[in-house]
Amino acid sequence: MADPDHINEIERTLIDNLRNGRYNNASGTASGSAWASGSIKVFGQFPEPESLEYPCIMLAQAANGVDEQFMGQALGGSEPIGELYGIGYTLHLTVDRDSTITVNGEGFKQRRLLNYLMLNCANVLMDTVYSGNTEVLERQFTGWRDVGYLIDSEIWGATCGYMMTFKNDR
Repeated sequence: MADPDHINEIERTLIDNLRNGRYNNASGTASGSAWASGSIKVFGQFPEPESLEYPCIMLAQAANGVDEQFMGQALGGSEPIGELYGIGYTLHLTVDRDSTITVNGEGFKQRRLLNYLMLNCANVLMDTVYSGNTEVLERQFTGWRDVGYLIDSEIWGATCGYMMTFKNDR
């Protein structure tokens, strides 16, 4: 196992922060929370149909790999070796007809809940702070697409992409 294990650190931190709705506030000095822990079910992969609960977020790793090698390779010496490494995720939000969460004393449901989740999931993705061992250099949020409603199953949903680049010293 790599030391540190950046990919698992990133994925675990994202899942934990999405579960809590945790993000940095406007001043960037403290954490805010868009929803109470446990209000939104977060899956690290697509769940089995019988395990599905709403409202939910599904975080699926879409790709990862070396972006650019930058140390030690050309010289062949004893210098540290490393690279910029990228990882990409696809995030799916789903809300059913009965989903409700309370925000500032008011119940959000259906399309209003989906809109709230889209904005605040983007906040979580872009504001997550990782351990001191994971140095994030760039984040790209691709925006929400396939925003819609499935009339037969009464489910609202949206999908986005998220990519980040981090420094991988080894």
